[in-house]
Amino acid sequence: MEWDIAYNTTQDELIISEYGRTVQVLLRKANAIEDDAERQAYVERVIKLMLQMEPGIKTQENYQERLWKHAFIIAGEPLNVTVPEGISLEEEKEEQIEALPYPELGNRMKHYGQNVQMLIKKAAELEEGPERDHATYIAAYYMKIALTSWASGQFVNEEMIRKDLYELSGKKLVLGPEVKIAVPGPNQPEQHPTGRKKKKKKKNNRPNNQNNQGGGNRSKNRRNKNRRR
Repeated sequence: MEWDIAYNTTQDELIISEYGRTVQVLLRKANAIEDDAERQAYVERVIKLMLQMEPGIKTQENYQERLWKHAFIIAGEPLNVTVPEGISLEEEKEEQIEALPYPELGNRMKHYGQNVQMLIKKAAELEEGPERDHATYIAAYYMKIALTSWASGQFVNEEMIRKDLYELSGKKLVLGPEVKIAVPGPNQPEQHPTGRKKKKKKKNNRPNNQNNQGGGNRSKNRRNKNRRR
């Protein structure tokens, strides 16, 4: 005995699976109906069935228009019916968003961070003079902060900072050996936070001496009263 079973894998692929295969089969038979009025009523009943299958679609704006659009998509061809007034089947053109340019930074010396490298780039664009000298020093100072917070400051070396500054600026910024780079203060935010949390101090659970003393005074007063009596 052979079983005539239609497996889903042998049938047409579901266009919108939320409505199920029955809705898809019904809509693809709609254009075969010859009478215009009968075909119109048939499609409208199928759309009501689609709403029953997906009642949550009512929460969306213009859900009727969405149902009609889905019906035409599922049918696989234009349905020969009259679309209700106020419903447009034209697809809205999506605005193409221009992709943001990804910062093109070299892979060298990542430990200084992107902000420091941008600062060096801006300083190198300045004309020679006091303003550029000041920007050069500021860049070197923040490079020292980055090295201090990176690997717990084990690799801080001012000569290395001067060399790296010269290389990163395209050999434009030179910090003279006579210029001493200041040591970052304790309140300076880290460039590479470690994420470690400070341990909470344990509360002192010692008994309150004042309360004990107060209790002792009250007991003494009671004894004195008893003696007077």
